[in-house]
Amino acid sequence: MRRAMDTETRPLREQIRVWLARQISGVESVRGCSLNGEADIVAVTWGGSFIHVHLLDHLPKTRALKRQIQDNTRIGIGTLYIIDAALLPTDGAKFVPHEVVSALHALYKDKIYTYRLRDEQPQIGQVHLRSFGRGDERELWAGPDVPVISLPSYRVWVRHPHGIRGDYLVANFGSEAFWKQSSYASERDTVRRQQRSSTEHVAWSRDSFGNKRVDEEAPQQAPPRQPAAATRLDRSYIHLGLKPGASDDDVKAAFRKLARALHPDVSTLPKDEAESQFRVISEAYALIKLSRGW
Repeated sequence: MRRAMDTETRPLREQIRVWLARQISGVESVRGCSLNGEADIVAVTWGGSFIHVHLLDHLPKTRALKRQIQDNTRIGIGTLYIIDAALLPTDGAKFVPHEVVSALHALYKDKIYTYRLRDEQPQIGQVHLRSFGRGDERELWAGPDVPVISLPSYRVWVRHPHGIRGDYLVANFGSEAFWKQSSYASERDTVRRQQRSSTEHVAWSRDSFGNKRVDEEAPQQAPPRQPAAATRLDRSYIHLGLKPGASDDDVKAAFRKLARALHPDVSTLPKDEAESQFRVISEAYALIKLSRGW
């Protein structure tokens, strides 16, 4: 059974592996990238850090995951796990996560990185598991695709789940906490209201015997969608200190100037603050590039 499943998933995994290695090679802080090593992808930064990227097409045992990340941490290697999106439920699903899924969520600052093909193109996605007060049950929130423009490493202390409790050196793509963004939350609330309104609602009344009956003529309309104050693209220009519609040269110059000041390897800011600010401008620049077809 395992051999048959591996044979079916290997082409997708290999395609993602080769594509992702090219993306990581283009990250400014990465000096080199290799497909031959103890991980699916081995990256070396200009600061001398090693990062092992593992693509998971099945969920390993928790103790195996812990042993691997412990061994890497002991010798100063940051670890990044990305799992096949098919191993997780769909957006909005409520479920009790596997312990390894919860472990990955804790390792990467309340998000899990996923890989998949969309329109035959490789994509790195991200999901957040939201607690809503029903024991171990979580609601899956799917975020925007992740541009591979940053690869910071950091230490993290994991308290829960207990099976992976400890202090580890990990890496991520520097993506923002999308579930905390007001635009994401408002859009998600709008979609939820529309979904609830599109579901068949039943209006009840009483017949002459006092029993409930369906009032089929009671129409249910979805509330109007409220326009956002600013688009994500507009905010991206603001992050770079520009106005929407700035020239290509101005966009590139603004990003280079900010990157030289905020890159964690050279910035005078505290490391966490520099990483956070560099991540914001990098994602803003990536979105502007995408909108202009660069």
